[in-house]
Amino acid sequence: MNFMRVALITLEGGGISSVCYGLAYNLSKKKIRTTIFTETSGKRKVEKLNEFLDVKRLYRFDLPPRSLWFQIQNFRFLSKAFKDYTLVHGVSPDASVAFTFYKRKLRKPVIASFHAVPLSTAKSYLNVPISSWTPTEVAHHILEYPLHDFTIRRCIADADHIITCSFTTLNEFRAAYKDLSLEKTSVIYNSLNFDEIEDVKIPYDARNEQSSPSIIFAGRLFWLKGPMYLLKAFKMLKEDFKDITLKIFGKGPEENRMNRFISEAGLKNYVCFYGRVPHRNLIAEIKKSDVVVLPSVYEAQSMFALEAMACKKPLIALNIPSTREIIEDGRNGLLAKAFDVKDFAYKIGLVLSDKKLRFRLGQNAYKYVKREHNWETQIEKYLDVYRAVI
Repeated sequence: MNFMRVALITLEGGGISSVCYGLAYNLSKKKIRTTIFTETSGKRKVEKLNEFLDVKRLYRFDLPPRSLWFQIQNFRFLSKAFKDYTLVHGVSPDASVAFTFYKRKLRKPVIASFHAVPLSTAKSYLNVPISSWTPTEVAHHILEYPLHDFTIRRCIADADHIITCSFTTLNEFRAAYKDLSLEKTSVIYNSLNFDEIEDVKIPYDARNEQSSPSIIFAGRLFWLKGPMYLLKAFKMLKEDFKDITLKIFGKGPEENRMNRFISEAGLKNYVCFYGRVPHRNLIAEIKKSDVVVLPSVYEAQSMFALEAMACKKPLIALNIPSTREIIEDGRNGLLAKAFDVKDFAYKIGLVLSDKKLRFRLGQNAYKYVKREHNWETQIEKYLDVYRAVI
């Protein structure tokens, strides 16, 4: 496979970017020359991460929709650059649809990865209370929906192969785009670099140093991630666990509402916001915690949830299609009734009060992700797709 040169396209930030960098790193471990083409609001620059992996950062206007500006501003440069590659993989389809459409002139195989279905996310967002709407979210989910829908249709029609991150996402595609053929599609799960996770060492036993039970959540703080469900459940838990603490990592439009709730509920001394932190720091915090929670009411496939499972931590999530795909209730995690704060609080309390249950769920979670979400095995599935389209 050393003859192969792979061009990956993504925007920075979020789970899609994590998947892209994980894919690129593991291709480079196979000695496949790989370049990530991504964005910057500063000067164009090239970073060499190792002998086989480069990152080329291209300027784009710092205005929404970022994906559209990225393609318009760099179309000529990228069209020329891609001639030196064996195939083009749009890990972020919003940032690469122009080249899917242009593939006849590129004369290169083009692959598109999808991590969510715009129709599904838009429908979920329409259930958000209007009081939680923000201009940025309305623009992304509602005003830009025609652009996202166009992207999907062009990629499905023109790409040589489609990759989805879960069977949940694939089923949503089939329901939303019944008029389009999805025969050239593979499901490849989001994956983890276990060496990176296991390299993060905790210098002490957190349970010996920390007498109070701790809960952790990380994600963008907006309604679909369910942060208010978490806070309401946490308030209930305080009745039985007096010294319990909650650590929240991330930022977003719900932060002000969350702070008001915390203040009114008298939880200021028990809930801490840490914003965005380096990935190693987040992994360390997960390892220190007792319980990891995922209160999302909509997900494609949560990287945070997979990382928690890889850290051998018990995971409690709401029972939605994407969480059912990775959690077998009672075996490698617990599922609470969707939108049910009381059940969510009960399931968290159940795990907090039973050390043996925490250990068993954590061990089974680790075995699951090590088998199903490991880059060492998942990279072969990408290579099978690449060989098929070349």
